[in-house]
Amino acid sequence: MGSEAWELERRYSVPGTLDTRGLEPPASEDLHAWSIYRQNLNSDFTDSALGSAEKSPLPYGNFQLRDSTVQSILRHPRYGPKSPLASNSYTYLKFGLPRVLPPSRARDGSSGYDSSEEGRKASHSGLPQSGLVMRSARSDPDFRQIHVTPRDQAHSQLIVRENSRLRSVSEANLLQSGRPNRRHSIAPIDPGYAQGMLSQVQGHLGPETYAATTLRRVPSLQHPHLQLRCVESFERPPLLRDITLEAGAADVLAVMSTTEKEGTAVIETISGRRRIKRGDILLNGRPVTASILRSRVAYLPAECGLNVGLTVQQVLSFYVCLRGGATTSKMEIEAILQELGLEATKHCLVNTLTTSEARRLVLACRLLQDAHILTLDRPTHGLDIFDAFFLVEYLRQWATRGQRLVVLTLHPPTYEILTMVSRVALTSGGRIMYSGLRREMLPYFAFAEFPCPPFKNPSDYYLDLVTLDDLSAEAMLESSQRIDHLAELARSRLPGLSDPGPPSVLPSPIYDANIFVQIYALLMKTLVYSQPSTMAKFLQKIVVAASLSLWLGAIFWDVAGDSNLHLRDRVGLYYSSLGILFWPLGLLGIREVINVRAIVESDIKDGLYGRLIYIILEFLCSIPSWCLVYATYLVPAFVMSGLHMALDDNLTSLWNYLAYGLMYIILQHLICIFFAHICKWSGLAVLLSGIVIGEMTLGGGAMLHLQNLPNWYQDLSPMQWTLSVLLPQIYSTETLNKLTNCKAKQVQRQDIIVQAPCESPDGVSALQEISFNTIEKSTDIQLLSGIGILALLIITGFLIIRYTTQRRPRTAPNKP
Repeated sequence: MGSEAWELERRYSVPGTLDTRGLEPPASEDLHAWSIYRQNLNSDFTDSALGSAEKSPLPYGNFQLRDSTVQSILRHPRYGPKSPLASNSYTYLKFGLPRVLPPSRARDGSSGYDSSEEGRKASHSGLPQSGLVMRSARSDPDFRQIHVTPRDQAHSQLIVRENSRLRSVSEANLLQSGRPNRRHSIAPIDPGYAQGMLSQVQGHLGPETYAATTLRRVPSLQHPHLQLRCVESFERPPLLRDITLEAGAADVLAVMSTTEKEGTAVIETISGRRRIKRGDILLNGRPVTASILRSRVAYLPAECGLNVGLTVQQVLSFYVCLRGGATTSKMEIEAILQELGLEATKHCLVNTLTTSEARRLVLACRLLQDAHILTLDRPTHGLDIFDAFFLVEYLRQWATRGQRLVVLTLHPPTYEILTMVSRVALTSGGRIMYSGLRREMLPYFAFAEFPCPPFKNPSDYYLDLVTLDDLSAEAMLESSQRIDHLAELARSRLPGLSDPGPPSVLPSPIYDANIFVQIYALLMKTLVYSQPSTMAKFLQKIVVAASLSLWLGAIFWDVAGDSNLHLRDRVGLYYSSLGILFWPLGLLGIREVINVRAIVESDIKDGLYGRLIYIILEFLCSIPSWCLVYATYLVPAFVMSGLHMALDDNLTSLWNYLAYGLMYIILQHLICIFFAHICKWSGLAVLLSGIVIGEMTLGGGAMLHLQNLPNWYQDLSPMQWTLSVLLPQIYSTETLNKLTNCKAKQVQRQDIIVQAPCESPDGVSALQEISFNTIEKSTDIQLLSGIGILALLIITGFLIIRYTTQRRPRTAPNKP
């Protein structure tokens, strides 16, 4: 036998220390050969999934399965004739593809995520990983676990002492080291019921094996230690009824509910965002209120807005300023970016991120709070299996590394993600169906005569089991009786909560910025962080305003030289500039408010800054820029009409027009902003703004004669106030004589040639015709008073009316 044949024999032979009792030798060798072939197959699959440019060498070379080996595997007792796997080998492949660990290579600018690195600490510094523990995600049953292995023989299995980086790691790998029961196996590992290991031949425990076990209390958990005791919410009917659960340090508690509202209610109750009607919440042995929980528990909602004009690094800097405090350094921000695979995107705008990257970014913001308890509502919603796998695995490692508590809702998780959590709370109709260790869930339901079938995801199966079936009256009756039975069973058979022990010190509160820090952070975001995006939007508005003004000026070109005052060209210029062509700019203002409202509401709900502080600073920062935009809109058209030299050479008429015109247009702008803040739908805001501004424009005296309008309407018309000041200035006799270009006509008589003088334009009669012959002296006071009243209405409406963030569609793609 040559050296190559000896090497193949050494690598592909069954270890001598492997316990193969109950299996015939050929069957054991076939299972081992299948494990080798499967790892080779998945190594190639991993390269394709990760988009590797070049294929890595197969862990076990060019290894092929014989037909007899495949048939032997399909005839295995676990996959008997009744199983569809016995007659369809392709179906078996769908159940037998575990994740593998490809050879380590440079990331080549990738996000740092490797779906196979489950449980492995990544080394970003290039240090060797010989001392790191290799653990894997379970994707199908482990053939080595079909025997009962005594505890004294558990460590007699073959142990791989050297780190062979080119060898794939799979839970079905017969050369894998460690005890028969692994971390991700949901088979009991000393669950507290039995005196020894329980045998499992049919894939899941049956009631006959669980009947002899006894429940016992879980020992007291480490701090932070959270307990909910008989909690009930305020709704009618209540979303939560007698919710009892607990979790401690290094735990990842998964809340699985039949409806999203139930899971969200549990998360909001734990995070202090929802008050309870009755029951107790204990944190480290102390009863706590919702306000105490809110100040100590970090909360990540399912829908969390991000400032679209900021980059990833700017979002984190803004969040650190308001939540991280002075103790958070830039190195910590860089470390979190690197751990979450966001380092390559830190200079990208958040609106260019994928769904997965955006979800990791909002998670990074919560991690910077340095809270001991982190709650997340549906963090894997909208993510594919790889991104969800990475996110939950990172949370598990974060909780373990820092002895922290993670509570999240999953609807429902995949089998691999289910095996990453340590505790499960299953609810239906607001009641607890199961609450406890994840590894004890299957034997618990097996004892309740609801064992999970083989090759079925337990989370899918048990969520279906406790869901009300309303397809028919019989199905609804049967499912409701089953749910009531499981609820009563959980109340009577689940072990009680552990003893919290003496009251201990509560976790440190999350940093909360004071009013001055909030003002500083908002100013930095508006004036610094949001650049150049804000400047680009400002220039776009300038271009739109200038285009409208040039168009208007071209229509009313040199209207000052027109002596026919009864054509009302001057009135038409004022009417068009102040009323009609303002509307496109008003729509831009409404859109600007609508686009940022969801983000602002999310930030305020998260407690980053106060509503009053935001709306005041928004006024101070936005009104000056809008004044520049509206000045760009007013001046060119007025100059092109030739009326800027109407009163004198000092451009007095231009300044008067600009001053009163700005006051009137800002008044209309605030009307648009007011409806944009108080209306839930943008279409409704546009409609109401159009009605109010349209009434102001029609009642200004240009389209409808003032004598046909009620007196009270004339007194409340801002357009009439403005025109009554501006029109008499350009219709005075001195102004008309100065502006009118009239050449004397020669009239030939018998012997004498004389020149007939030009007729003097009568501006007073032209104004009397439209009832604008009197000057309103208090127009500036009236306009400023209207602006002040609208500003107060906007602030009051913003403080009172609050809208929730709009939900994204359920089929949200993992794309920008």
